[in-house]
Amino acid sequence: MTNMPELEFIQISIPEEAIVAITLNRPPVNAFNPQMYHEVKLAFEYANAPENRYRCIILNAKGKMFSAGNDISIFSDDAVYQNPNYSSIVDEAGNAVLFSEIPVVCSVNGACVGTGFCLAAVSDVVVASEKGKFGITELNVGVIGGAPEAGYCLPPKVVRYMALTGNLLTAEQMHQYNMVCKVVPEGRLAEETLSVARDIAKHDPLGLRCVRKVLLKIYDPNELGENVDYSSGLNREHKKTEDFKEAGCAFREKRRPVFWGR
Repeated sequence: MTNMPELEFIQISIPEEAIVAITLNRPPVNAFNPQMYHEVKLAFEYANAPENRYRCIILNAKGKMFSAGNDISIFSDDAVYQNPNYSSIVDEAGNAVLFSEIPVVCSVNGACVGTGFCLAAVSDVVVASEKGKFGITELNVGVIGGAPEAGYCLPPKVVRYMALTGNLLTAEQMHQYNMVCKVVPEGRLAEETLSVARDIAKHDPLGLRCVRKVLLKIYDPNELGENVDYSSGLNREHKKTEDFKEAGCAFREKRRPVFWGR
């Protein structure tokens, strides 16, 4: 068995034999910074190592929400956000979930937006509490966001509505659109998520890895990767504009933005 990595913003635990939990833990809203993105990658590398013999990953979060997405303070730090490698760091986390060799059950309570939404969208199974809310909210802060990942699991018109309005949808609505598999009371979320993980982990480990590969082929992750790369390229260009800076400032200052189209 490989050593469990020591991480600051991600917790790794073993709720039961053959099941590993990867927990977002950056209070107060589990907002992602570059280190947290990288730690997601490291945690999934550990969980996927064959010698560790895990058969299912639970991806969950501490606190009252799954994730608020990017830490918006990054947007005002050009040394971080304008770094051409930033998009690659972000993509590492999503790819860690998408290309996981063992199944991923995502457990969502509260807001699941931005990066959080992307991670849930590329998980195998999503279990949400009745308080779960989902959104592609990046445009609210001037960022070109997670529509490619949303297209992986939602009808096209729903993706368009979410990406263009930035509005949140409830867990029950996401259940109707087939992204969420089960909606449960908040107090039963951990138990119901573990139950799903048990149903997966009872199968043989090599068989699960094979089925995971087949499922990836069905849904063509290469096409998703191309779409994410395209979105990232547009985002790199957009963040050079005055409107991008204005959107971030207005969001932080809690005022209505004034855009100039430049």
